[in-house]
Formats: sequence, structure tokens, C-alpha cells
Amino acid sequence: MEAILKFVIILFAVYYGVKYIFRLLMPFALRKMTERLMQKAQQGASQGRPGSYQYTQNNPFDQFKQQGRKHEGEIKVDYIPEEESKPRKGTQTAGEFVDFEEIK
Repeated sequence: MEAILKFVIILFAVYYGVKYIFRLLMPFALRKMTERLMQKAQQGASQGRPGSYQYTQNNPFDQFKQQGRKHEGEIKVDYIPEEESKPRKGTQTAGEFVDFEEIK
């Protein structure tokens, strides 16, 4: 019985000790990890690697200026879906719906 009690006490002590150490060290480890990731991203962006990120102060709408100016109110449609040839089901072919009043 003493061995089991001693094992349980040691188990709890180890558990709470590891938990406390992680609580102290994890913020430091996460900070270092994010710094490394940011450095890799900046190095990749400076070398022009695909999938790397680079912070720019350009206006995101500059791409529209490069494509040519459009007049106000002009609409461009890139895709027009084909008409469905399948028959409609459910409420689309059910007919008219009539409002009614409940009589008590």
C-alpha cells in the first residue's frame, strides 16, 4: 500500500512540476519560433521565392490601375453559367401559393 501511495505522490509531483516548467518556458519558446518564421519569410521574400510573404505599402487596388481605367458604372462579366436542362423539383414547380386567414 505504501508503494502505491508513494507512486501516486511522485506522479502528481512530476505532473505539476512539468506543467509549471512548461508554463514558464512556452512563451519564450513560442516567441523564438515566431521570430525564426518571420526571418525565413523575410529572407524568402527578398530572394523572390514562391510562397514567401513580403510586406508592401502598395495600394491593393493598384492592379486595377495597371489593367486600364474603366468608366464608372461599366460592368465586365467573366463567366456566364449555362442554363440548366434538368427539370425543376420541389417548390419551383409547385405552382402558386395562396395566402389564407385562419378562421376560429
